Amino acid sequence: MPARTRIACAVILLLVFLALYIAWPVEGSFLKQQPYNELRGRVLGSNIQIPKDHIPYYHIVNGTIYMDDKLIHLFGVSWFGFELPDHIVYGLWARNWKDILKDIKEMGFNAIRLPFCHESITPGTKPVPGRISYSLNPDLRNLTSLEIMEKIISYANELNIFVLLDYHRIGCRYIEPLWYTDNFSEEQYIKDWVFLAQKFGKYPNVIGADIKNEPHDSASWGTGDNKTDFRLFAERVGQAILQVAPHWLIFIEGVQYTHVPEIDGRNPYSCFWGENLMGVKDYPVRLPKDKIVYSPHVYGPSVYNMPYFNDPEFPRNLPKIWELHFGYLKELGYAIVIGEWGGRYVGKDKVWQDAFADWLIQKGIYDFFYWCLNPESGDTGGIFKSDWRTVNQDKLNLIHRIINAASQAQASTISGKHDWKTYLVLIAPTLLPVLILVILVLLIIKRRYTKKQ
Repeated sequence: MPARTRIACAVILLLVFLALYIAWPVEGSFLKQQPYNELRGRVLGSNIQIPKDHIPYYHIVNGTIYMDDKLIHLFGVSWFGFELPDHIVYGLWARNWKDILKDIKEMGFNAIRLPFCHESITPGTKPVPGRISYSLNPDLRNLTSLEIMEKIISYANELNIFVLLDYHRIGCRYIEPLWYTDNFSEEQYIKDWVFLAQKFGKYPNVIGADIKNEPHDSASWGTGDNKTDFRLFAERVGQAILQVAPHWLIFIEGVQYTHVPEIDGRNPYSCFWGENLMGVKDYPVRLPKDKIVYSPHVYGPSVYNMPYFNDPEFPRNLPKIWELHFGYLKELGYAIVIGEWGGRYVGKDKVWQDAFADWLIQKGIYDFFYWCLNPESGDTGGIFKSDWRTVNQDKLNLIHRIINAASQAQASTISGKHDWKTYLVLIAPTLLPVLILVILVLLIIKRRYTKKQ
């Protein structure tokens, strides 16, 4: 090989190495320096593309959610109303429904959780008069609640927003402890889920079923009692749903108490409804592990002033409590999506939320649904203020910390099954000019070699 050719090859290798060094997401690189709004969407933020030409298969790999072969994170917010006697999401008296969805997207969320009750998903049920301004939402006139829900899901799909369906209440007025009542059977409850899986399973953005909101009081875990053991019910309803929508994920919340003495005896800390997943270690849900998402609900003093919020060590005492209740599941390889968290974000509650966000980032738990979008939530407030236009920027800044941390973590961990695709996207802006230069150098070398021949 001629000396000039060897020198050219050495220069090319040096340039490629330099490009990789500059682009590689390490401390001090461009990824660490970019603010949230510039980074969002490049790796896994709100601009992720949901396929429109097929129904994607959602599954878990090593505790992380995948859409087909693409790693995703859920940065979600709950938009409530369908679970109430109004039978419609809130805010439509003040805003156009499509504009609200666009705002959700613009805020950086890529998912919504839609709570509902039985009557709202029953064909023929209509929203309560006065809850919708038809001058602002003329396309919703004369539609049923279920038809409006479908329009929301369909437009969310256009905006690349994931949807999680949440069976929040049976009777639309309060959260029942169990998945049945004296007047409502488990059989009907499961039929409702099968109906929704058949109806909405055709939408690529519907990721799964949050099977029961906040089991509490008599709800147990690991007792073996079919009437109260939420773990056994999760298996029954999960199997029924997956038979109809095998591409969905099954979201399983915790309980308040396991009612298994040896497990509850290890827990000196009170749990919020839906928080206690201590029983999973000894009594895991027997569905395919790649279909299970454990989804605890956890709150601060804005919702209820637990005794440990008054501990002199607060908030430093909190991580061991979260670890005991559900955090340990990450090391067991399970997917964890925080199903609800939030609060007023003032005073002591702000301290709690900041500490929780810090812990989530430290644990590498980035998937969540924040409670909530609606300002009408009495104990937490919302992302929107009372006019349904003004945003609580302090809450958004907190949420963006987690989203940004997730983006940085994925970008700096290019060792996963499919992460080489993400890495190519990241280094393309730097590597492309180098590749062009390489091609030009090779053409020059070839031309000179041809002339010598």
